Amino acid sequence: MSQKVKNSKALALADHVVDLLKKAGVHQCLVSARLSRSVETQVRDGKIEKLQEAQSSSVTVHLYVEGRYAAHSTSDLRPDELYAFLRDAVALTKMLDPDPDRSLPEAALAAKSLDALALADAAYIKVSADDRKRMVLEVDAASRKDKQVISATANFSDDDADWAIAASNGTRASQRSTTYSLGSEVTVGDGEKRPEDWWYVSGRSLAGLGNPADIGNEAARRALLRVGAKKDPSGKLTLLVENRAAGRLLSHWLQALLGGNLQQKRSFLEGKIGAVVASPLLTLRDEPGLLAGLGARSFDREGMVARDLVLVEQGALKNYFLDWYYAKKLKLSPTTGSLSNLTLPGGSGDVAKLAAGIDRGILVTSFNGGNSNSLTGDFSLGIQGRRIEKGVLGGPLTEMNLTGNHTTFWQTLHAVGGDPYVHSSLRTPSLVFEGAAVAGS
Repeated sequence: MSQKVKNSKALALADHVVDLLKKAGVHQCLVSARLSRSVETQVRDGKIEKLQEAQSSSVTVHLYVEGRYAAHSTSDLRPDELYAFLRDAVALTKMLDPDPDRSLPEAALAAKSLDALALADAAYIKVSADDRKRMVLEVDAASRKDKQVISATANFSDDDADWAIAASNGTRASQRSTTYSLGSEVTVGDGEKRPEDWWYVSGRSLAGLGNPADIGNEAARRALLRVGAKKDPSGKLTLLVENRAAGRLLSHWLQALLGGNLQQKRSFLEGKIGAVVASPLLTLRDEPGLLAGLGARSFDREGMVARDLVLVEQGALKNYFLDWYYAKKLKLSPTTGSLSNLTLPGGSGDVAKLAAGIDRGILVTSFNGGNSNSLTGDFSLGIQGRRIEKGVLGGPLTEMNLTGNHTTFWQTLHAVGGDPYVHSSLRTPSLVFEGAAVAGS
């Protein structure tokens, strides 16, 4: 799929800016440079509505000047404008209050990798405007085959990015990557109602997207399953959260792992390392080196080497997301400041198999709105999906609400599927929870 990129223009740019900053008397700095090309092709109801290409270049400088820190960004890379930007950035940084915890990561943690993961699709340069139109039109045509379909919007987007980091501590790393996304949003008729749903596939290679017609068919199938949706009575039910939706649920829980929330006393997981925080069925890993992963990276935003990280192991909390800065403030060891590819190993079965073991419950296919409090753990989320009766998927449900608290809710995890959602960096499988509080009619 991938090819080695011999020369990174973004890395050359980052090196150049570091040299300019050194000449300006800045001895500690980190420069992140990104050069990208993106194309979006959109079709609505058989007609091309958008065919847009954009090329962007940007530089972000992280400056450590006289005990002060600031980050500044620009997309104007003309030599004179870039020089003026750096001059002003240094001057503005000197005006800030000192922060003794701000510094570059130790040199031992500095990434020194050039395109180590090879995430660029060699076929990208061969993808033409006609290819893009053909694929998105095929998705659109498949989306609108059923007479109940009122409208469909198909979209194909792709991106070719060259990202690099260089710093005064020895960091020097680059990564070239391509990303493709192809899918459709479909609206169908249901009396006066207009239910809708979607299906998208994403990946690092064009070949990995599959058949465009299959994508359109799946989007229409999901929308048609929404016809006749209604509320069910409130109660405590078994909840089967589909893999596509499980990432949204888990993302709320992950907020409590962020260093900023921990340091600012906004996390219900503060001081919980080693404690049991979930069912023993839950193991969470952050895997930046995952082959073709949509969140794959060999270095993080601070230029630290990316390493696999166990977040939760059989229900016990093992690590937080700690960048260099918040690790220093909390007097803990740094890990990384953000998620790359989230995986949940050890499960088995798909939605059909998991549903077969449920006497009465709900299959959650999406979450609509709601809120989650990273301090208290309380959450309330709108849900829609399908009824489950004696192991069989039934009619559609809508306008229902799931409430709970993360500190107890994840203890009720009853089963983990083996069907990871591969079209996201949150590669969550389907999950089953017992005794979930659901409000309806």
